[in-house]
Amino acid sequence: MAISKAELKKAFRTVIAKEFSHIPEDENSIDYTFSERFNKRMARLIKSQRKSYWVLINTAAKRAAVMFVAILTLFTAAFSVKAIREPVLKFIKQVYETFTDYLFEGDTTITIDKEYVITNLPEGFEQISKIQNDFIITTKYENDKGDCVVFSQQISRGNSGYAIDSEQGNIIVEKVDGIDVIFKEFHNVKTAIWLKDGYVFIIDCHGDISFNIIEQLIMSVK
Repeated sequence: MAISKAELKKAFRTVIAKEFSHIPEDENSIDYTFSERFNKRMARLIKSQRKSYWVLINTAAKRAAVMFVAILTLFTAAFSVKAIREPVLKFIKQVYETFTDYLFEGDTTITIDKEYVITNLPEGFEQISKIQNDFIITTKYENDKGDCVVFSQQISRGNSGYAIDSEQGNIIVEKVDGIDVIFKEFHNVKTAIWLKDGYVFIIDCHGDISFNIIEQLIMSVK
């Protein structure tokens, strides 16, 4: 006679229930007494664990010291996280036969959240135009002689970098206020390019403007 699948399952459940019928359903039904040796060992273990912690806070002075260390640790961690999260952007230099390509690597920006400005212009210069959107801000200044300063702030993400003709003009890299700045001079145009806070900054100067003045302009960008 064939046995159905349901009957087979019922038979298994009956056998299993009988096999484990002696197991108590809750811990209160378990009739077991730990040995005196086991109880003594557990008491010593619990006591030793409490002692290692209690010795640190068994007086008001020690509790205050522990609290001070905890607060100091929190402040230190907060400053460390801030330092780690400071945007770091750097140039990647690729040299080719006729030009040098400067790319960007690191914490790039996708929009301009903070506008930087030149806070100390040379005497006689005034703003004559400004173009601004979420990706670039370009401000142009001129004086009565026709000398011109163009200051640009750009995002770095999606920016293809800058290819500089290495066969024409002079290119040097110098530190200004602790920042690497690429300087280029070609005919009467002087250019400075640098990175800060995830942004790309460019100053183009036309006319009688020295590199010393450009360095002062860079240091005044806030």
